[in-house]
Amino acid sequence: MLATAKRLPRAAPALLRGAARRLAAPARADSNVPFATSLNASLAETDPQLFDIVEQEKRRQRCSLVLIPSENFASQSVLDALGSVMQNKYSEGYPHARYYGGNEYIDMAEDLCRSRALEAFGVTPDAWGVNVQPHSGSPANFAVFSALLQPHDRLMGLDLPHGGHLSHGFQTETGRSISMVSRYFTSMPYRLNEATGIIDYDKLEESATIFRPKLIIAGTSAYSRHIDYARMRQICDKVGAVLLADMAHISGLVAAK
Repeated sequence: MLATAKRLPRAAPALLRGAARRLAAPARADSNVPFATSLNASLAETDPQLFDIVEQEKRRQRCSLVLIPSENFASQSVLDALGSVMQNKYSEGYPHARYYGGNEYIDMAEDLCRSRALEAFGVTPDAWGVNVQPHSGSPANFAVFSALLQPHDRLMGLDLPHGGHLSHGFQTETGRSISMVSRYFTSMPYRLNEATGIIDYDKLEESATIFRPKLIIAGTSAYSRHIDYARMRQICDKVGAVLLADMAHISGLVAAK
């Protein structure tokens, strides 16, 4: 129920005047746009300094030849979706089982994304599950590790200097952890045969037989050869390890067949 003027506390007029001043004040010191107006104003109007930084990054991308395979140019439609009102909503949890209300359209968007992922890779929901919530490969890997392993369980991944990824448990020769993965879990790297530049599967099998990891990662960050997934599967079966195929960098090629 709205309070009448007679019921307002004595401090209310001052509070209302303060609120009015805030609404009329510029959004930033370097902007002449009042806060209330800024809600519908462009970034160039509300924050010219930040807008200029974004424009500089845009020019850098347009004038550079980037050979990092995990980077890409987002289309305008993707940028539209990322900058939409979906940004305003909490959506912890899974579709149709959220912790907050008002997620019916978030659920619709996530269901649509999952169904399209299944279609892109030519698989069916009765055999495959899809989780599209991780924003990149590193948290996706950590989610898998947390689901399948206990703290200090053992895992193996390709050594970072040999083309592996930071999230695969890399640590320095002195034992310093570079990522949280090597802090929570015990890792041992496998490496390339430096004479051929190919993963040394024989040495991997030998090390895994001794180390007995619970999980082996078949995935790379800077490795230009095909991975022998069948051989990796055989090694995992021999030592009783789970095989994790981290194909983040080649997923587009896999989907395109």
